[in-house]
Amino acid sequence: MMLADTPIRLDRLDHIPTSLIGSEPEAILDSLPHPSVITLAGDRGPPLWLSLLLHGNETSSFHVLRMLAERYRDRPPPRDLSIFVGNVRATAAGKRFLPGQPDFNRIWSDGESPYHALVREVTEIAREQNPFASVDIHNNSGRNPHYGCVNALRPADLHLAAMFDQLGVYYRTPSSTQSIAFSAFCPAVTIECGKTGDHDGHMHALDFIDRVLDLDRFPDTAPTKDALKLYHTVGSMIVDPDASIAFAPDEADVVLDEGLEALNFVDLQAGAYLARAGSPRSPIAVIDEQGHDLTDLFFDVDDGRISLKRPATPAMITRDLDIVKQDCLGYLMERL
Repeated sequence: MMLADTPIRLDRLDHIPTSLIGSEPEAILDSLPHPSVITLAGDRGPPLWLSLLLHGNETSSFHVLRMLAERYRDRPPPRDLSIFVGNVRATAAGKRFLPGQPDFNRIWSDGESPYHALVREVTEIAREQNPFASVDIHNNSGRNPHYGCVNALRPADLHLAAMFDQLGVYYRTPSSTQSIAFSAFCPAVTIECGKTGDHDGHMHALDFIDRVLDLDRFPDTAPTKDALKLYHTVGSMIVDPDASIAFAPDEADVVLDEGLEALNFVDLQAGAYLARAGSPRSPIAVIDEQGHDLTDLFFDVDDGRISLKRPATPAMITRDLDIVKQDCLGYLMERL
């Protein structure tokens, strides 16, 4: 167990270890024993910045790193490439984060822990490099289409999202994510590559990185509505921490509909059924980006049935009850 005040070592490398080629996530510590910033000199600058493995159990980014190690072991990339490899210990254990650790994608704002100091150092390295763009690679724990998340409505950020997929999400909360921190000084996107282990997700991310590396500049105008179907997050669905949770047909304080995960990115109308509650008030709250409780605006509870009061689009709903308790059930969105 790391002591609370023990600094976290950050390694600096000028190559991707070739020992990663053919390896698996659980063996990452053999190649990268500490969080690392890897900087590859390319044919031109400034660099594309990648953030990988902020969540140790979201391994599409590991497979991207492995493929980049093979591709660029003998030749330079078309553009300088800087790569932050984050929670390597959790990756080796197959966990989002380890006991005693924070979530590595919730520490990119103010804080006094060694983990906050680590990412401040990473951010300063990036600022000095003046990145062309930043890409943070993630997986969803639930079944979702691939999509990109942006934190600024600038043309460059929106084009990054549209280059990845036609579906995009704009959010500003939580404000402690890597992409929000980096959007302060460069175009930034978080790409969501489906569920962990999805080979199509690995290849989609790699193809996207290839196209950004080859890009000379971003257009000055935003992509069309046909090129990017953009949503904004109106609230997180937070389950009462004291409530028991289950999927039907089990009995619990909150019984989630078995088909809930299939509703991700489906535009729902008022009356859509989501869950069953054991009390007359919903144990699932909708909290907006300013911390306001919007539950009564969005949810109706009638004879224990929780349904939508108004049209909304769910996203990132997960069946992983640990993540539901640690973070949230998912998000409600509306079209921009």
